[in-house]
Formats: sequence, structure tokens, C-alpha cells
Amino acid sequence: MMCLDHTSVLRANFVIKPILLAIDLSVFTPCLLQHGAELAKKHDAKLIVVHAIEPLGMLGHALINAYLDPDKSREITTKGSAAMVSEVKLQVIDALTDEFVDGSIDLLKLGEVIVKTGVPEDVILEAAGAIDASLIMLGSNSPNLKMPTVLGSVSQKVLSRSKIPVYMIPNTPLVLHRSQSQNQLGLW
Repeated sequence: MMCLDHTSVLRANFVIKPILLAIDLSVFTPCLLQHGAELAKKHDAKLIVVHAIEPLGMLGHALINAYLDPDKSREITTKGSAAMVSEVKLQVIDALTDEFVDGSIDLLKLGEVIVKTGVPEDVILEAAGAIDASLIMLGSNSPNLKMPTVLGSVSQKVLSRSKIPVYMIPNTPLVLHRSQSQNQLGLW
């Protein structure tokens, strides 16, 4: 009688397609992109990248309304928001392009780039549902190195609300170990 270990059964039965990778354009974004690209490559999955832009808060709206006439205020909060989303999407694509030029990302595995304004955990979970993701990947904690936490607030909220598996990536610089082959990442 042959016994299969737990990981063999998991590998045989679990197909990962597509993967949603949430990025925040912090200094750790290249690390997140490399992890996401490597996992997508190993599982022959599409990698969908999502970035959330926090909505303008009450103070921001108050400042705009206090210093600008109502027509200009309305224009900034409507047209300005769309322009900001377009600009941030270009920044995300630039980050991906930099990683592609390095050879870190297989561009054929990249499905699309989603940039939306909203509460980050809501944007991430909505995008995961919209693309029928089988896995969400994101950084484990805030990019603020002065206040390290066990788990960042967005990561914690996504993890607690998600109906699909969540893969946490430590926000540390990615290191390729010389003893490993180039297609194998040094994780943690």
C-alpha cells in the first residue's frame, strides 16, 4: 500500500489560475512582483496586478472646497480622480516593465493591471471576485520600516474577509542565493 503525503495530494488536486497580486508601489513592490511572477510561472497561471488608490478624505475635500469655487472643486474631484487613476496605472506598468526588462517577470503571464480608487481591502477583494482568482498575493505588513508590525492592517483585513487562499509575502528585500538556480527564488 502506497501512502501519499499531504503536499503531494495538495499539488495533485489544487490548480492555481489566475493569481491576483496586490501592490502598493512601495520600495518592496519589485519583491512582490518577483514572487508573483515566479508563482505564476510555476503554476502556469495568469498574474493580475491590482493597486488601490485611497479615496480623498474629509480633510482633502474640505481643503478643495475651501480654496476653490464649486465648479473647479467638482472638476477636480471627478475628472481629477480619473486622471490620477490613469497616472498611477502608468506607474504600475512602469514598475512591471522594469521587472520585465530585468527578466524577473514573464510578460506572457501578465494578464492585466487594475487600478481603482477605494478602500484597499475592498478593491483587492472585489478584483479577486471579478477575475475569479484562486489566490490573492500581497505584502505581509506596512512598508513603513520604522513601525514594523506582525501583520499590516490591509493584509489583516484581506486575510480575515477573503473566501479564497491568501499568500503573504514578507516585506523584505528579495535575495537570490548563489547556490540556487536562477529560476528559484530565495524566500525568506
